[in-house]
Amino acid sequence: LLGDTRDAYRIWKQQGTRPIIEATRKGDRVAARALVRTGTSRNLYNDVRTYTHALEDQIRIRREAAATIQADQFVRLSRILNISILVFFGLLAMFSLLLLRGVLRPLRELQDQLVEVAQDGHHEEPIVPSGPPELRDVGQDAETMRRTLTREVDRARQADEGLAQQGPVVAAIREELADSHSEPVAGLDFAGVQEPAEGVLAGDWWSAQVLYDGQLAIALTDVSGHGPEAGMEALRLKHVLELSLAQNADPALALSHAASGFRVASRFATCIVVVIEPQTGFLTWANAGHPPAWLITDSATTELVGTGPLLSVLGGTWTNQHTHLDIGALLLLWTDGLTESHDEQRAELGDDGLAVLVSDAITQEETSAGIIAHLLAAARARSADWRRDDVTCVAVRRV
Repeated sequence: LLGDTRDAYRIWKQQGTRPIIEATRKGDRVAARALVRTGTSRNLYNDVRTYTHALEDQIRIRREAAATIQADQFVRLSRILNISILVFFGLLAMFSLLLLRGVLRPLRELQDQLVEVAQDGHHEEPIVPSGPPELRDVGQDAETMRRTLTREVDRARQADEGLAQQGPVVAAIREELADSHSEPVAGLDFAGVQEPAEGVLAGDWWSAQVLYDGQLAIALTDVSGHGPEAGMEALRLKHVLELSLAQNADPALALSHAASGFRVASRFATCIVVVIEPQTGFLTWANAGHPPAWLITDSATTELVGTGPLLSVLGGTWTNQHTHLDIGALLLLWTDGLTESHDEQRAELGDDGLAVLVSDAITQEETSAGIIAHLLAAARARSADWRRDDVTCVAVRRV
């Protein structure tokens, strides 16, 4: 049709208009009028219009058809897209279900078993692996570790039983030093851990006792040396300090009473005593040459520095100092066996290294017991000579 339209236009131009135009240019108006009167030009022009209208109709029809096809394709594309989305979410749901059944559920079961085994009295319960091979391998490794730890617990229990049977005095001293006499105190979360360097007797001890006026007294002592002699001296100091605090609630006076009992010139001890009022957080301390305790808040760390000499036959004078334990703040006390531990390169942990470990523990743990467990585990993993000296650590947080 487009070709017919072009041919009609060409014929109309050559046969219908050109002769008239040429006659007009030559000035032969009579001939031009005669050509017009013949109607040839009009007829040829009408043919062009007819073909043009037909071409326009054809273009319109094809445009409408193309629009219809486009609309159909859009609908089809929308349907395909919707089906694809449904298939995607279906596959996602299937994958989530498989992930839940194949990975997350076995992992949660393994976690529950590990938590159960970690509880006192549940060490004998086996860990049953499940899930994909990778998780089964992890579960099997956990079961192997449980068996190893169970054997070690059995050996330790047997050693304790043997000690109780063959060395009842040593066993009694150890139990007395390990007993912090702690009772729950509303508003304060506190915990402590003592790890002896050799045998079962440590020269370190810590104590938490509720005083007659409701205050909490925390005492941490490090007697020089370790072993039976240090244990005996530590036991004497513990009884004297606890009795003095129970009667007077005065840290400095308690240190004076403790120092008066030294008889051997080569024996000495460091000690820090802290008394806290749970309701107000008012804190009183006296420090006899012990590493300064840290009072840690979100914005600063305050040291509870020495307020007198260490405890020995030389005696001395100690004074009380005061500060506040705000809600959320942490009080951390430790013996030098912690900060003087060495890594493989013989580098001491020191205060700077301890600060890093404490910061990490506070970030990851919420309770005082959790903070101490995290801190000591990290320090022990770093140390190459962990049992070189007694290690004791105490934490108090006001809640």
